Amino acid sequence: MLGLEKTDGGQEASSETSDVAAPSIYADTFGHTRISGPLPVRSVGDHSRENLLKRHERTCRVREEREEVVEAPADFRSDQLGRQSERERAVISSCSTRNGDIPDLPSSVDFAALDFLFAPALASDSITMAERLEYLAYFTSANGMATFLDRETLKQRQELLKGADRHLYERENEEAHGAGLLPETIDPSLIHLSSSHGGFLVHKAHEITEHLRRTITTKSDKTIIKLDWSPAAQQSCSAFFSASNIRRFLEYFWSLWYPNCPIVHRPSFDLETARTALLCVMLIIGACLSPHEGDAQAAKMWLDSVEEMVFNDEAFMEKETSDTSSGQLYDKAEWMKKRVECIQSAYLVCSLQKREGSVEAQGRVRRYRHAALVMLARDIGLESATHRNLRLDSPSESWWRQFVIEEELIRTLTFVFLIDAAMAIFHHTPPRMVVSELKMDMACPESCFQADTAAECFYALREWEGSIFWSERLSVPGVLRRICQGQLDDHSVLEFSKMGTLNLFTTVQALHSLTFHLQNSLVFESTLAPVQTGLENWRRIWNARQPEDKDIPDEPQTIWKKIGFVRYAPEFWHLARIIVARIIDSPGDEQCPLPTERGLSRFDHTDMRDINELIMEYRQLNLGVTP
Repeated sequence: MLGLEKTDGGQEASSETSDVAAPSIYADTFGHTRISGPLPVRSVGDHSRENLLKRHERTCRVREEREEVVEAPADFRSDQLGRQSERERAVISSCSTRNGDIPDLPSSVDFAALDFLFAPALASDSITMAERLEYLAYFTSANGMATFLDRETLKQRQELLKGADRHLYERENEEAHGAGLLPETIDPSLIHLSSSHGGFLVHKAHEITEHLRRTITTKSDKTIIKLDWSPAAQQSCSAFFSASNIRRFLEYFWSLWYPNCPIVHRPSFDLETARTALLCVMLIIGACLSPHEGDAQAAKMWLDSVEEMVFNDEAFMEKETSDTSSGQLYDKAEWMKKRVECIQSAYLVCSLQKREGSVEAQGRVRRYRHAALVMLARDIGLESATHRNLRLDSPSESWWRQFVIEEELIRTLTFVFLIDAAMAIFHHTPPRMVVSELKMDMACPESCFQADTAAECFYALREWEGSIFWSERLSVPGVLRRICQGQLDDHSVLEFSKMGTLNLFTTVQALHSLTFHLQNSLVFESTLAPVQTGLENWRRIWNARQPEDKDIPDEPQTIWKKIGFVRYAPEFWHLARIIVARIIDSPGDEQCPLPTERGLSRFDHTDMRDINELIMEYRQLNLGVTP
């Protein structure tokens, strides 16, 4: 059972009751005030407004402080956790405010219940809010790229872009024709394109169509492509990858998907030199998230073709060489850039097919493409993803170019691990990567990667230079060793809180990966303690962090800088605690040291039913949330 503690506030409240039996007032392990038993009868007239406010301030402080004392659950099946009593709901519904003053209170009120009325608003990414696992319940029960953001956030951002679409098109149309038409594009400046690039975009559209034509017409006997090239297919391809759609879909990619996967350096992204396969995947993802109906459906026609294009890219298997016999000067940075774009394409198409593809495509990604992705990461070398040789002397363009390539590689390999961890969490697929091999640097702060100039990046990196992540070249395994060995002191917590949301998300995913290996080992009861210690330290670090996007406005030009999917890290933390509690609580089988009931029962399955059922069971039994 999840432990419940009686609070001092409960003792004090019971001393002021009348003849009615005193209620039991509890603060659960997630900091929520709980009331059971009859509520005391009070005479409101016996309390001045000043005393009422003082009591309210005290209960609010308890609510805020409780987030700092969350303890790991011994068993996630507690049918009392998170439930609101009938009397509490009655108290809330019966209180009405007048002109913002203290509400009129019924005669039977326990003051701890006022916490539900006056408690300060919690951030959407707080540990306490994440207890309900609302996002993960949604993510594991739905498909589509749109599920990487909660419905409300995605809708708000789509409407924001539709407004930008409409505003620009109406302005241009008034100047040209004086009549309103349906919006087709958005402000070109948002994707570093001007109207003078119209001819270039037409050329790029033709290049994409030709590349897809070659891919489809030269398919092998083992091809995954079921589409045949025909005049109708060519017409559909030209219409979907038109110049105006390239602009539109690319902006939807930056604004609606990129925050979930910031691995491509947007400030220096060059549409003209980017690999065709990478650009195609970016455009299809943008179309899948388009605020305009019909774009997503049209995009699905090209999913398998683009997947085959990506994994048949000649650069995919190209080895590094310094051979100059061909007469071409070898450029290691250029070779690395090509390889990074190749693995970025592979990662993005795996994510795309995993959420938008057919059941067959999802299974193929999980069992084959995922393995190829990990192979490519190891072929590049995870230890090569480092800024170890980057000198902080001056912000030259060549310096910036080196930083961008290295940081893109660090982030891309980080996301290869994240998709590997996700396969284990959501599909109970044994991880193909082990935490100890994650020898790349931690990702640099978003302020460095989002900087528009070399100088801006340079000075942001100078601030990061003083962190232990830069000075000690801490990797994910290095961080895990420190947070799992024992309780961190306050100074260490503050220092680790500077690692950023992406690195914090990666760390909690690494704890999930460790848990998977431990729960499926032959002897693991004595080894879960370090994971529990790591989870407790992670909670303290998360609570001390400052969100990178707290000052970024919700505007079309800036939403690409927002924190995306990784903001739900606290829900993954709660899920890890639930899984650990489930392992500890499951009785061992004397005849079998590894009963399947200690974990999720099925391995390597396409759907996410098992993890969704676990989440829904927790929500229903412990939070009183109906499915």
